[in-house]
Formats: sequence, C-alpha cells, structure tokens
Amino acid sequence: MLRRLFLTFLLLLAAPAWAVPAMWQVGQGKRQITLYGTIHALPKGTDWLTPQAARAFNRAGTLVVEIAGPPDPAAMRAVVMELGRLPTPVPLASRLPDDLKPKADALLKATGLPPGALDGMESWLAALTLVQIEVARAGLDPAAGVDVALIARARAAGKPLVGLETPRGQLALFDGLPEADQRLLLASAIADAGKTGEQMQGLVAAWAAGDVERILADFDDASLSPELEKRLFRDRNAAWADWVQAALKKPGRHFIAVGAAHMAGPHSLIALLNARDFKIKRVQ
Repeated sequence: MLRRLFLTFLLLLAAPAWAVPAMWQVGQGKRQITLYGTIHALPKGTDWLTPQAARAFNRAGTLVVEIAGPPDPAAMRAVVMELGRLPTPVPLASRLPDDLKPKADALLKATGLPPGALDGMESWLAALTLVQIEVARAGLDPAAGVDVALIARARAAGKPLVGLETPRGQLALFDGLPEADQRLLLASAIADAGKTGEQMQGLVAAWAAGDVERILADFDDASLSPELEKRLFRDRNAAWADWVQAALKKPGRHFIAVGAAHMAGPHSLIALLNARDFKIKRVQ
C-alpha cells in the first residue's frame, strides 16, 4: 500500500546499469519545457542520464525540482520537531490494530530503536521514520538520487534553480492529514516492513524502462487513503500544471525533474497539461 507514496525512496533495488526514464517536452523554440520523471535515491553507479536527457538539460536555462535543496539540516530538524512531535507521547501500539502489534514489537527491536522512541511522534512521522529505516537497511543512498545529481550539475553550470515546494510544505501535506488516515499510513508501513525488496523489483524495471502505465498499475493506493492520494498527487500535480502554464507564457527553457509517479495516470501532470490543450511530445 505504501509503494506509490514512497516512490521517492523505494523504486531503488534492481536498477539496471543503464536506465532510460520517461521524458516529455512541451512548447517549442524559446518557450520549451522538458518534463523528466525522477527517483530521489538510487544504488550508486546507476547510469540514468542518457545523451538525449543530457542534451535537454544542457539546453535548459533553469532546473526546476520539487525542493531546491539540500536544506539546512538544523533548520530541517526544527521543522520536523515542530510539525511531527506530539505534545504528550502516545504509545505506538495503541494506534495499531491488534493483529499488527506483534509485528510492530519485532520490527522496533530489529531496528535497534529504544523502547518508546516513536511514541512521541505523530503517526505520519512514525510511519516515515520506519520507511526510512527500511531504506537504509537496504543499503540505498539518497545522495545518489536523480534530483541530487541534477542539482549538482545545475550549480556547477551556473544554472538557476527553482523549487516548486519547500521542506515545510511537503511535511505539512502529511501533518494536515486526519489522524485516521495517519494511522492507516502507519499500519501500512509496519505491514509492509521486510517486503520492500521483493515488492519493488518490478517497479524499478518499470521506471528504468520509462513504462509509466506499469507504474500507474502498480501504484494505485487511493484505497489506503483517498485524502492522502489527493494531497500527495492530485493537488500537487494541479499546482505544478499551473506553474508550467505560467512559465510557457514567457521566453525560457526549463528542465523540470519531479517524481516519476506524478507522470502516470488520469490525474498526472502529463494528463492535466494535455487537458489544457498543450501539445506534449514523448521524447524518451
């Protein structure tokens, strides 16, 4: 159930030596935008920047990403503490269905976290913490992610950087969820723990092949929480479509790199732009 929600972390385990992620272009001439589906962490050594993508990046005057980081670690910790800490600790077990409590106990012991370490966290932050631990245990490296590499290239080339969102804004998407939805997220994180590698093998192959339809089929988790799906995907895609529409009214070439899950399905960024009568061409 968490697979789409944590595409940024989990589409990572079987990346081939050479990947060809999906890429589109909208506009033409001096008013052109490249749309590139990313993964925010990868095994070291994954070769994903194809010559065609490199040319599009080099031609662009501006790189546009979800967050133009990296953020200041101290500032980020302060935001997490502000948004994600409970005023009074609530035992994690009390937020879980009975059938998941034994697995939660075993999982917390396996992670090496001290007893009660997650009790002071809001349910959404406890869920994200568990997923991040799973990612780290799998040996995955966010420093090898596509966004990090593109940001480094842009800075080296002197390209301006634009962030569509802020760290606070992204965390607020989770923090604003009703507690019932947060607990669904937490339960799903515990239920899926230990199965990350097996579940993600096919999804990695789909990203590497640019197969957005397969990504859509594998990442339909509105059943987990329609409100969370709306916040994380539909609302953000609509806001990003507004940004693209406004950018195309002025001269400039932009390379927009956002999570690949935002490019698939009837409510995707691509579908929204098509609905606004923009001519979008799949170029990779």
